[in-house]
Amino acid sequence: MASSVPDVSDRPLPPVLRIGFWLMEAFDLYALANALEPLRLANQMAGRSVCQWQMLSLDGQSLSASNGIATATARLDQAQTFDVLILCGGDSLHLHPDLRAQLNHWATQPICLGALGEAGWLLAQIGALEGVRCSLPEPATALTSAALSELKPVAAPFCVDRQRLTCVGPQAVQGLMHELLARTHGRGLILRMEKHAARQARPLLPLNDAPAKLQATLALMNEHLRRTLGIDELAESMGISRRHLERLFKRSLGCSPSRHYLDLRLQRARQLLRAGGQSLSDVATACGFVSLQHFFRCYRQYFGEHPREHMGAQAQSQRASLLNAPASSRAGSLPH
Repeated sequence: MASSVPDVSDRPLPPVLRIGFWLMEAFDLYALANALEPLRLANQMAGRSVCQWQMLSLDGQSLSASNGIATATARLDQAQTFDVLILCGGDSLHLHPDLRAQLNHWATQPICLGALGEAGWLLAQIGALEGVRCSLPEPATALTSAALSELKPVAAPFCVDRQRLTCVGPQAVQGLMHELLARTHGRGLILRMEKHAARQARPLLPLNDAPAKLQATLALMNEHLRRTLGIDELAESMGISRRHLERLFKRSLGCSPSRHYLDLRLQRARQLLRAGGQSLSDVATACGFVSLQHFFRCYRQYFGEHPREHMGAQAQSQRASLLNAPASSRAGSLPH
């Protein structure tokens, strides 16, 4: 007999974040690459398109980066609709009349307007940064008086304040993009991206070469997915302090024990859902979640989709007659 599964009315998925990169001749390719990689990784981690981007310029011609690599662009005035427009320039930026007119136009539009590194001074010169906090590199000598007078600079590598985005240089671009993504798609996605990056940066560590206490803890976690163990309980079972256990996980896996434990439970939940034959309630219980609402929250934040989207064909068929049931809860943000 199939168990009754409540239909859950969740918030709709956040809309796709659409970004236009406005390139100028001799733009900084390093800064642009540092902006694009987090967007690519966000789509990969979410398992769907959470952001899209396009390369733009005033005339739509191919432009050469500062290292000579050519990049095709579309005309700015013929671009697809975007939510964010980010200016990408090089070391030498000249505010000619056409550029000033276009900047003034976009500064009045209901979009986020930003710039990478030195290009931020173009926004400052047209007054687009007046009254907002901003992060800018040291100004050129010709800009010291008028362009600085109305600014509210902050001592930070990047800044997002209302509809303005700025950063001091190429190394700060990734943080800027993470902040932008977090505001649209939540911090959970950024945490997964950072965890993935930390794992990729580590040399391959065969499990049998990992510290013995870590191996034993991982085995204990896998054996206790239904009735989860507390971190203090895990540490006591290993005969070590909680702080020592947390250091082991941070050093070897790039995350806390509780974060890894939650990852294991969510990954196991997806396996059970794809296998079919169990209700959402049964899967939640099997993976140590105290309530369906808690399970839905965590799953949606981690995978970017509701658990029912990963149910096997048999389970999906069983749910078909229940899709019009009353809503019972709403998803929220992933708890720490």
